[in-house]
Amino acid sequence: MPKSYELKLREVEERRRPKPKEELYKAVEGQSQKIMVGFDHPESLQFELQLTWIEDMCTIDETHDYLMSEVKRIDGEYRRKPLRSNYTQKYIWFDRFVLRPRIQGRDLVLQDYGIEPGYRLKVSPFYQSEKIWGQPFPFDMSAERPKDQLDPCEDPELLVRLDKGPPGAVNRFFFFPWLGGNSSAYIPVVQKMPKDVACYALDMPGRGEREFAEGYPNGAFAIKVMAMTLAQEMRKSGNNYVFAHSQGTHFAYYVLKLLRSNFNVSVKAFFVSNFAVPASMPSLNLPTLRDRQEVCVPMKIFTRLIKGGWGCDPKLGFKNHMGWQAYQSQELWPVARSLIMDHWITKEFPLPGADQALQCPIVAFYGVEDTAVSEEAVLRWQALSSDPDKFKLIRMQGGHLWFQNSSARCEELANELASLMKKFR
Repeated sequence: MPKSYELKLREVEERRRPKPKEELYKAVEGQSQKIMVGFDHPESLQFELQLTWIEDMCTIDETHDYLMSEVKRIDGEYRRKPLRSNYTQKYIWFDRFVLRPRIQGRDLVLQDYGIEPGYRLKVSPFYQSEKIWGQPFPFDMSAERPKDQLDPCEDPELLVRLDKGPPGAVNRFFFFPWLGGNSSAYIPVVQKMPKDVACYALDMPGRGEREFAEGYPNGAFAIKVMAMTLAQEMRKSGNNYVFAHSQGTHFAYYVLKLLRSNFNVSVKAFFVSNFAVPASMPSLNLPTLRDRQEVCVPMKIFTRLIKGGWGCDPKLGFKNHMGWQAYQSQELWPVARSLIMDHWITKEFPLPGADQALQCPIVAFYGVEDTAVSEEAVLRWQALSSDPDKFKLIRMQGGHLWFQNSSARCEELANELASLMKKFR
């Protein structure tokens, strides 16, 4: 029988409706599944992309061990010479970034790229990848860190002096950068500081002139390196002061604790700006691949920073209809890389003892137009001061990055710091 007009309309309507998208992979809580993984031989380009299957509940270390067993199988099959580089750190890269071995979960972590329905991993880095402390360098063995220098130690390029004052200055300021920031951002402030004050800043790896320097595997590792590096300069006779802005306040807090306990080094005062106390950071527990995707995808990171009012360049969050993402461009990639590197290591905060008071007074600055951090959150630093009665909140005009790109506010900040330095001697 010929189809009725009503039936034909129903079939046309059903064809117009988009079909439900079939999920290639979905993490199931408490249940292990296999995912397809592609990997390259770390020391040869003679082999095509190798494919294998890995349990999605594997840790980074377990995944590394399995991939290395496959690499050794290939070497044995083709009678290749033994591997040359040092792979004891068990680093795995996914496209441009290393997979961090811990954010309290037994699972892989994904970025924006992949070979669906699996993921492409590497056990040695390549061009434009994030460089990590003690990584293998099969293409340049001379650049590989010796096996006896894999633990945290002093980083000779981390601390830079920004002023041109006398070498034996009695008063010293140490500036900690914010998320994705670099030491040069403090130069306008240092230029307005008194000429007899030595001003130093931390020049973190992965940005500026240290674009290709080795980064730190995690936040605790970075803090140990910072403390060992700062101790050499802070031990000299004189007065030490620390200023930290935004996420830099947490690094400074943990470093000051470590300097006091391990090196018997103290500071006269600690100045914080526009950030909450360390204990307020949420402790992440990401048991599944799906949960971890929500935290660790770069485009989602940038979108949250832009919408949250953290002063992030809006161009980093652009994605066109073809899937091209602006942060991967040559222009924005250096900034994007430093932001993601810092995002990774701060996600391991808070560290143990984050609610302990420091053995120095604290003064807080606050940009009153900040939409990301409230004034109430900044006021909680008073409980971490050695002398809560001397705690003071100094309100400044501007948003989260209230002094950046403003010569007038940089001068105002420098004048305030000079005045506070005279108070805490």
